[in-house]
Amino acid sequence: MTLHGGGPPKPRGRMQPHRTYQTVIAEGLPRGFRHFALKGRFRPPGTGNRQETAERSARLAVRMNAHLEWDPVPPRQPGLEDPIRKDHPEPPDNPYIPAGYTYLLQFVAHDMVATRLPFWAATSLDQDTANNRDRRLNLDALYGDGPTALRMIYAPDGTDDTGRTKLQIGRSGAVASEDGTPVCPFRDIARTALHNTTADLPGLTEPLIADARNDDHALISQLTMVFSHLHNLFVDRQTPPSADASTTDFTRDTAMRFAHAREATTLIYRRIIRDDLLKRLLHPSVHALYSTGRPPFLDLLSGARNAGVPLEFSHAAFRFGHAMVKDSYRINAASPAFGQCMKDALTRFSSSGNTRMEPLPASWLIQWSNFFNIVGVSEPNLINLSRRIGPSEPNTLSAATFGPIDPSGGGGVFYRDLISGELANLWPVSELLAAMREHESLAPLVNASPLLREDYWQNEIMAWLRSGDFPGAPRARAGLREKAEADDIAALGVDPPLLFFVLFEAFKDPESLGCRLGRFGSIVVADPLFGELNNRLPSEEVYGSLAEQLDAIHPGFGDPVFDSPPTMATLIGFIDRHLRANPDPAMNTPSLL
Repeated sequence: MTLHGGGPPKPRGRMQPHRTYQTVIAEGLPRGFRHFALKGRFRPPGTGNRQETAERSARLAVRMNAHLEWDPVPPRQPGLEDPIRKDHPEPPDNPYIPAGYTYLLQFVAHDMVATRLPFWAATSLDQDTANNRDRRLNLDALYGDGPTALRMIYAPDGTDDTGRTKLQIGRSGAVASEDGTPVCPFRDIARTALHNTTADLPGLTEPLIADARNDDHALISQLTMVFSHLHNLFVDRQTPPSADASTTDFTRDTAMRFAHAREATTLIYRRIIRDDLLKRLLHPSVHALYSTGRPPFLDLLSGARNAGVPLEFSHAAFRFGHAMVKDSYRINAASPAFGQCMKDALTRFSSSGNTRMEPLPASWLIQWSNFFNIVGVSEPNLINLSRRIGPSEPNTLSAATFGPIDPSGGGGVFYRDLISGELANLWPVSELLAAMREHESLAPLVNASPLLREDYWQNEIMAWLRSGDFPGAPRARAGLREKAEADDIAALGVDPPLLFFVLFEAFKDPESLGCRLGRFGSIVVADPLFGELNNRLPSEEVYGSLAEQLDAIHPGFGDPVFDSPPTMATLIGFIDRHLRANPDPAMNTPSLL
């Protein structure tokens, strides 16, 4: 298979780039992507038999529909708060990770990678599969190129439209305010009706957001709205320029207000990734090691802005979040006991799934205390928990919703993930493990896991493939000779797809039991994310604590809630407190909590 594209741009100046960097450039991957730069290691060339690979991936994807027999959850996960205790927990539920983090993961993925085409839809890797995220974990997925270049997602500051500093927020369906009068609250992303289009189809809508993927379903669109509200609050906390200011002063002050609000919002977002999201997802020893001022990166190019995102992260390991999706959720107090179907959120309540999307109905307005553990507000029995991490695809993301894409007949999100990984020609698991064992700081972490002994994990995978309860597996094996089935198992045991291995490790690791990633998966996920987090913002370079950073940006940004490491729960409480103080019922009704 011939690959196209020039890889990341060469550093400027007369100095020759490092030999490892030259190797990355020579790989010819699309701009913004690369492979882990494991110096001195050999990465085999990609397979040329796409059909054979597709058929094997399709059979593995069917096995990843497995019913998993879960051991009881660990009574305590080091470094985390106590588990959420329900009266009648379900075995696949993860009491350590509320469901809201599943969609924060998706938002972070969109902030790391943006391509015109997914890899599984491309016949070759070229400019259509280039990563257009030049700055990562900087909320480009929220802000786009800013109010000058992407005016439609920003609200005019006044009737004369002299500046745009706030993000657009749309109204949802009507709810009753405190005095009983109906109000259409600002709780949805903004949407616009398309008129006079060449197709001349009335009723079409389009979301007014920087990244259309953040309207893939009703949950992520409302999470996007939460960060939009946060930005707008920081705009309001600054003194607006006076009406009689000169045009030059007004333009400068308006731009400064936007820049201050964006940096404050981005600082909080990055802290939540580091101290809340990743703390829950990573093995505690891996999180502790990478949280240091100078993390011991596995990858020589981790954090280099122009080196691109490792494909092993973006097109394999970080897709573990798909396993965390639940099929239904209790959206708010009015939801039925069995919840509301995630499939509806995908197909009916987004502009991408429903091109005639009307304002989001009140029945789908998220009560965030059902998705994050908000102290003093959340009721344990009503909190939606994420699914435990393992090689088990949720029904919502199965072939019934995401049908076949090629002659192999493979369907479902996991099949698309596996094909994307095959096309990207990722480093084999064995080589990544070997590189970790040769790393002075990472070797003790990997060697402490009995599961990661080569003979042990290989035998465990093959035993699971032989004996697992795989619904639909006979269909996948129809007409397959017994020898071919044995060849499948042997090949997957020796060289499993990276995503499958990350999921399998989380499932089988007795330290994790699906409640977080195992040691190997944690390292592959932590390396690129902490690399980007180490590309500090200006205020992060000068000041230590978040409270100091916010105060340095603007004295009106200080708040006691930021004296401690922020979490999604404390952030939503902060936003709700300020929205409730707004005199406009459309802003303060209903509570985010």
